[in-house]
Amino acid sequence: MRKLFYSLIVLLAIACGGEKVPSNILSVNEMSKIMWDMMKMDEYYLRITAKDTLNLRIKENIRLYEQVFNSYGIERKKFYDSYHYYEAHPKQFKILIDSIDVIAGRERNLINQKSQSK
Repeated sequence: MRKLFYSLIVLLAIACGGEKVPSNILSVNEMSKIMWDMMKMDEYYLRITAKDTLNLRIKENIRLYEQVFNSYGIERKKFYDSYHYYEAHPKQFKILIDSIDVIAGRERNLINQKSQSK
């Protein structure tokens, strides 16, 4: 597992070496963490709206996203500008998605380890 992680880091370093990300754009590392937290908020939102038969929580997802932005100290515009940048650069976007996958794998392994130790 460590070899896979280290090889991914080396691959990311090599891949990032070719094209520089503008200074006003969030780094892959920052974006991957923020997007992972947003994905978790989406999951939470889907769970609470499934129970809400009157759809009273229509704008709740926007509030949840704002919580994520505030926790990282960024503005919504900076996140979306960064997202559009990565979306327009497929190689960088693939690195971003792969980074999110690594974060998800780590979290999944932690959950599995905790459930096995019980």
